[in-house]
Amino acid sequence: MRSQKLKKTFFVLVAVVYIIAASVYVYASKESTEGGAKKETTISVLMCSTPQSDMIEQLHPEFTAETGIKVNLEMIAYEDSHSKGVLDLVSGTSNYDVLMMDNPWLGEYVKTGNVLPLTEYMENEEPGYIEGFDQNALEVYGYYEGTYYAYPIMFGVMLLMYRTDLFENYSDEYAAQYGTQLRPPKTWEEYLQIARFFTKEYNPGSPVKYGVSIAGERGDGAISEFLPWVWGCGGNIFDKDWNVTTNTPEVIKAFRLFGEQAKYAPPGFVNMVWEESLVPFANGDVAMIETWDVFCDPVINPDTSKVYDRVGFASVPGGIPLLGGWGMVINKNSSDVDAAYEFLRWACGPEVAEKSLDIAVVTPTRRDVYEKPEVRKRIPWADAALENFPKVRKYADAYAGGPILIPEAEYHVILGTICNEVLAGTLTPEEAALRAEREITALLDEHDYY
Repeated sequence: MRSQKLKKTFFVLVAVVYIIAASVYVYASKESTEGGAKKETTISVLMCSTPQSDMIEQLHPEFTAETGIKVNLEMIAYEDSHSKGVLDLVSGTSNYDVLMMDNPWLGEYVKTGNVLPLTEYMENEEPGYIEGFDQNALEVYGYYEGTYYAYPIMFGVMLLMYRTDLFENYSDEYAAQYGTQLRPPKTWEEYLQIARFFTKEYNPGSPVKYGVSIAGERGDGAISEFLPWVWGCGGNIFDKDWNVTTNTPEVIKAFRLFGEQAKYAPPGFVNMVWEESLVPFANGDVAMIETWDVFCDPVINPDTSKVYDRVGFASVPGGIPLLGGWGMVINKNSSDVDAAYEFLRWACGPEVAEKSLDIAVVTPTRRDVYEKPEVRKRIPWADAALENFPKVRKYADAYAGGPILIPEAEYHVILGTICNEVLAGTLTPEEAALRAEREITALLDEHDYY
């Protein structure tokens, strides 16, 4: 009898323990499921190798520690970023949950139908998160046809860098020769005049070898350098009806001036990308350079620059800078869009933006970061970049603020190749204008713009 009673008690205890264990399991499962970011999951992220993404590569283990979301981060070269990203979206697959996207590709990515609108997430965001972005940056990097699809992760605006010591110390000689003040140039003609003055071949008394440095590589480099020249000369590549307007006096003039600068640049410029074009400037051999704000840090860093304390920043001549920079989008076919959004908001958030300054000093896309006095001290080009950002134009807009060309990557190759050949001296300005008209028109016709 006692044995049966003990046996019965044992089974009751086992049952109680089982119920408690089951309850704990259910509660834990519920927590991991409802906790969103706490559940164990893995997302894949495609990023182009840039100073900002290099920073994400170093910091993302902190994101995993905070959220439990593992990140497979694939870093690739610029030329592969578009093809891999658009292929994943066009095919409707989800090899990547989050994709870093150069700003000109936004329309093309959205038109695949596989980019997740951020409307619902933005409506439920914490107070201050959305307002913390630079609102111009949020607009130009993320907004397309009435909907937000991306958050900005890397600011980008074309600037002029120049040697302040040269402009101060040689002002009298310049005034004596040209009868005008030596200042950061307001026009491209003035830019070339200063470039010639500081090129030793044309002015043996110049303290530096070259007036300018050029990132003229075939494709993205050359087109990026060229477009501010077009706008500064009063030209456009398209009109509002997408007619190609390169064979005009304004654009022919831009080609002529753009090609002339080759006489004042270090050798090898036709193959240089932006990082390479900075080297002769940082070495003290060049007076001026047109470049992106994201590449300014090596020039003001005493570890990488001989002129780190003698650099000034201004708007590009002509006053219409090119828009650069990157955003991040979510593949709507992701198996876990909530986890993808957690990564997106973290990567584009204020904490990461400020931490990144210890790794790569770039202009933050967030007002709640760049307005801090200690941050502004670390970014001497911030005033020039932020003041000129509202004036930016996109690579392929029909007019300032107008619609953008969808086959953007192909357009870059066409016009960038022509610009490269103008710099190399193998195309005259007139030949370049006619060829650009013919080849860009054929591209638009192929994509049913007419």
